[in-house]
Amino acid sequence: MAKGTIIYIGGFELPDKNAAAHRVLNIGKILRELDYNVVYISIDRELTFHSNIVNTKRDIQGFDSWFVPYPQSNYQWVKYLSDIQSFLRIVELYSDVKAIICYNYQAVALMKIKRYCNKNNIKIIADCSEWYSVKGTNIAFSVIKGIDSFLRMRVIQKQLDGLIVISQFLKQYYKNNSSLIRVPPLVDLSEDKWKLSVTKNDDDVIRFVYAGSPGVNKDRINVLIESLYQLKEFSNYVFYVIGITKEQYLGYYKEHNELIRDLHNKVVFLGRLSHIGSLKYVGIADFSVFIRENNRLTKAGFPTKFVESVSCGTPIITTRNSDLEEYLVEGENGFWIEGDVRKTLQRILSKSKNEIYEIKGNITGDIFDYHLYINDFRYFIETINISKNV
Repeated sequence: MAKGTIIYIGGFELPDKNAAAHRVLNIGKILRELDYNVVYISIDRELTFHSNIVNTKRDIQGFDSWFVPYPQSNYQWVKYLSDIQSFLRIVELYSDVKAIICYNYQAVALMKIKRYCNKNNIKIIADCSEWYSVKGTNIAFSVIKGIDSFLRMRVIQKQLDGLIVISQFLKQYYKNNSSLIRVPPLVDLSEDKWKLSVTKNDDDVIRFVYAGSPGVNKDRINVLIESLYQLKEFSNYVFYVIGITKEQYLGYYKEHNELIRDLHNKVVFLGRLSHIGSLKYVGIADFSVFIRENNRLTKAGFPTKFVESVSCGTPIITTRNSDLEEYLVEGENGFWIEGDVRKTLQRILSKSKNEIYEIKGNITGDIFDYHLYINDFRYFIETINISKNV
């Protein structure tokens, strides 16, 4: 018999349309293992603004899941940032709600949910996986986002019953909160998508892959491509870029037209793929690669692409950010990019396939499986006293 219902709400897009969806589903599986009934309120970009949430119920991996539309107009954004009517309609459908988990939730609505929970003796928990930056946004959006981030991160979340954070940076920031747990992105290795049969490549081609949603200056794939272009003495590689088409890339970096043409089939843009399709390329690759600046945004977060690469058994080439130094050992299961990107790539392109296979063999693929976090979560739940709610 379930100990009660926990409602998980936020900007995730179930079942697998963004990294947040994978995170909350695997935390939900932990809570289900602990005998809680987990219910999701998710975003669905296909819904129209006036969709009735009570007509959106779907079963996602055994979880009741309800959906709200993604805001499009200014009016819809204002409503999304402040209104909790859809939330209330779902909460009222369940008679045994013990806790609400709010994933990176907007400040005004979060405050309203907090008041509702306090009034109804329901615990409220934040799942905090990033500290948004307003850099590069327009002035109006920057002001709104800045206020929202300030209130959520520095005021409201400190007043909640519990905090789930994704990084050591956030754990340190919220260290004075009595109920706190650090949880990186997780996977469920029992799912078929992690049991892909990968054929060993017998050629001498070194396969790099980037899988993500790059924008201007995000993950800096332009720097990687420029560096590969400059290493003209090497031709033993292919770089698969997932998440963006060649046309989209050249829209960001028009100056790379000639460069991309000269690289020809050494850089292959695959556009957006399904999650399983993306994992197949990660699985056959010799290395996943991405670059991130070391700033508050990256320190507070944790790259899901790192977790997925490890879980596929593929070494990573990246910069030092977040908590990655706990997992990546230079030359053993991956490589750090420090200073000149070309020097790191040159070292790797000079390696034999046998040396690369040895590095791949050093990957511990199960370190992010959600089952490893069940006991930590059990203790976390006990500190909040969720089950003792009347």
